[in-house]
Amino acid sequence: MTSRPDSRLSRGAALLLTLWCVAIVAIVVVTLARVVDADVDTEKVRVKRFEARELALSGMAHGMNPKLERDSDFFHHTAPSGGEWHVRILGEASRININTTLADRDSPILERLFRLWGLSDEEVRVVTDSLGDWVDRDDLARLNGAEREQLLDQDQYSLPGNRNFRSVNEMARVRGMDAVARVKPDWRDFFTVYGNGKIDIQDASADVLEAAGFTSTQAEAIIEVRNGGDRLPGTDDDTKIKDMNWVAEAAGIGPDQAQSALQNFQLTSEPTRVESVGIIGGTRYRITSVLDRKQGTPFSWEEE
Repeated sequence: MTSRPDSRLSRGAALLLTLWCVAIVAIVVVTLARVVDADVDTEKVRVKRFEARELALSGMAHGMNPKLERDSDFFHHTAPSGGEWHVRILGEASRININTTLADRDSPILERLFRLWGLSDEEVRVVTDSLGDWVDRDDLARLNGAEREQLLDQDQYSLPGNRNFRSVNEMARVRGMDAVARVKPDWRDFFTVYGNGKIDIQDASADVLEAAGFTSTQAEAIIEVRNGGDRLPGTDDDTKIKDMNWVAEAAGIGPDQAQSALQNFQLTSEPTRVESVGIIGGTRYRITSVLDRKQGTPFSWEEE
């Protein structure tokens, strides 16, 4: 007996419906599997970051200890788990204090630094005057600067605070700093808002040394002698600077020039910058704090 056409059509429709349901279930299963895998991977990353942070915190605890010298073995440690921490101690005043520098309107340090980084004369005038307008207490724009009135329709820049900078990050949205960031993306590493304005010559970078009065050759000579035989900073053979005569000798300058060249510098300083990095399984976690190590008082704390 031959099946009726409507019966065959019903069985065909049922088969198609079944296949469609199987396909939907397969898609759901595959999707769920991928979601589970993603959740597992996310959890693994979270756990690794947690472990790396714990290592960084352990390193920071050692870095905050004023009894440990900067070449202490405790600053580089490998745990049985394979995790590591590495701590670096630097004088925060090895950076340029933006507030004290701007307070001295005759200081050429900023102009030298920005020119060293490759800014044009016009860009240098704009950024230095704009930084000055941001911190001064009046509403009179400097020749190449900008006060509130000139910046109201320029949303990319912040309006002047008419106060000192409270953090280096506040400098980022001052008019002209976009040009600085273009030529020197890591510009933040050269500034601070802490200290008395004198530059810690033990840790100052070549750019800071040159901006503060040394020639490039003199700056390189100071760093080479300061870093010791391996020419690397932060190692056992580093030379600790004990007096400014050493600096003058390393730079190859006479007593008369030394007096003017060294007026912007000091030998030791507080506060201190402590950088601690925890590493495990390729995951890194960094903690940075600016603090008075003698008193154990932190002024800033950043994690990344």
